[in-house]
Amino acid sequence: MATNFATYTRLEPRPNERNLEAGFQAAIYDPAWFLGRQWQMGEHQGENASSPIWVEYNLRSRAIAGSDPRFDPTLMPAEVIVESEIDDWWTMGRRVRIGKRLAADHLELLAQADLLFSTPPPPYEHFQGLLDGLAVWRKRAELGIGAGAFGAEIPPDSTPAWESEALLYQQEAENSFVAADQRLTVQRHRGGRMDWHSVDAAPNGEGAAALTEPCEAIPTQLHYPGAPANRWWQIEDAEVDMGGYAPDSAHTPTAILTELIFSHSDDWFLFPVSSPKGHRAGHVVAVATLQVQDAFGRSYSSEEINAANEKVWPGLQPPQDWTLFKVEGVADGDPGLAAEDLILWHVAELPLESIPLERVQFGLDEESNLLWAVERTIAGREVESRVSDLPDENLHPKFNNGKPSGDTRNGKAKEYAYVPAQGIVPYWHPYEVGEVDGKRRLVQRRLVDLSRQKPFLMPAPQAEILQAKSILPLAIPSNGVEIERRWQLARDMNGAPVLWIQRQRRTLMSPPARRLRFDVMEEAAEPAPVP
Repeated sequence: MATNFATYTRLEPRPNERNLEAGFQAAIYDPAWFLGRQWQMGEHQGENASSPIWVEYNLRSRAIAGSDPRFDPTLMPAEVIVESEIDDWWTMGRRVRIGKRLAADHLELLAQADLLFSTPPPPYEHFQGLLDGLAVWRKRAELGIGAGAFGAEIPPDSTPAWESEALLYQQEAENSFVAADQRLTVQRHRGGRMDWHSVDAAPNGEGAAALTEPCEAIPTQLHYPGAPANRWWQIEDAEVDMGGYAPDSAHTPTAILTELIFSHSDDWFLFPVSSPKGHRAGHVVAVATLQVQDAFGRSYSSEEINAANEKVWPGLQPPQDWTLFKVEGVADGDPGLAAEDLILWHVAELPLESIPLERVQFGLDEESNLLWAVERTIAGREVESRVSDLPDENLHPKFNNGKPSGDTRNGKAKEYAYVPAQGIVPYWHPYEVGEVDGKRRLVQRRLVDLSRQKPFLMPAPQAEILQAKSILPLAIPSNGVEIERRWQLARDMNGAPVLWIQRQRRTLMSPPARRLRFDVMEEAAEPAPVP
């Protein structure tokens, strides 16, 4: 009798195994398969055969100079030079102190109402009616008062770059910056931080030669949050999801980031570009030549040329078909700056800001076919809290007080009053299409309050932003803009404080609009008065 026995083979872990070294070794028991898989994935191309360990480069720099030698862009923040207004040295404290000094020596000035404070901004209401030092300074020639009578050295003003019709900062050619043989002109600056894209470039004839300095640096591997780990079994940051960076071809940075992550995640290196002879703020800098040494002792130079007069290492040269920091020319045909040139401004880093001195909103109102300029803040105070400039109700009574006049349920007939216009309020200033010097502009107008029996001309704009009487039609987008004026306090390269007034332009979500109605019949509480 024969007996068949079934045989079973089962793999079981060793519960008492305490050696984890084998797991961390990531051993491969089929090297041939693994090498074949590497060949399929293109890992034998040798694109990352070594790592750079030393960099030698020549840094070319050109100092930026202003049109006025009193304002040095290498020492002062560029925002101060571009955004400064006339007489912005005159803070409220200086206006009060100098005004008191002048009042003690010139009592006759107190009799002129236009030289006194009128509704000063908070918290200076206490100085209402006192002599304003700034008002006297502006009329010093007419009053026959010399500069020495003010008791302080009044600093010079830079040339304002604010273009009132375009509502942007734009420099004229004669007031632009100069960097050796290049002229840098501020174009369409919205206020705030100055950067490399804030200017356009144009040739400036013969200028000072650029300074070239030899420099050395140690490159380091590029790291960023969520970068793939480049070592086996290295724990990666779980809080960063690389899938959150959507590959958007419309955004160049995200497209480059996607290429960086999935193609050459650990092949990017950085090295610091510095100058051994001092700071480079307020300069146009470029890496003129570059030489890289790798871990195997081999050197790669941007100047190495083969027999065909071609660059041996074109990767060490600026790309020819694209650039991230290209500064275009001022006009058609101007080459602008070279692709490798980068403008480094001395900027006002985290300046202290005041409350808004002025806040004005602009918006196109298609229903009324007007451009509205609405004053929201004037002299540091919201318009709702200011003393009203409207006339006395007794001297200018309204056509109608707007209360319902009758109740048909009680048999009382309704009565109506004729009102020539409704919706006209202060601080709303209209602009309509017109011509200025033969050019199409939006021209500032003034409304008349026709809701009163005796028409009343609405107050004129008080904000400094609205003192210009015309605006370019293309300066206002369909969703409107808002412009703020604020005091800014920063420091220059020597640590000295600098103070200026900045105008900053921001885009609105929707434009301000107001409904104007003319020849209105509305319910009246009393019989309609006879005009």
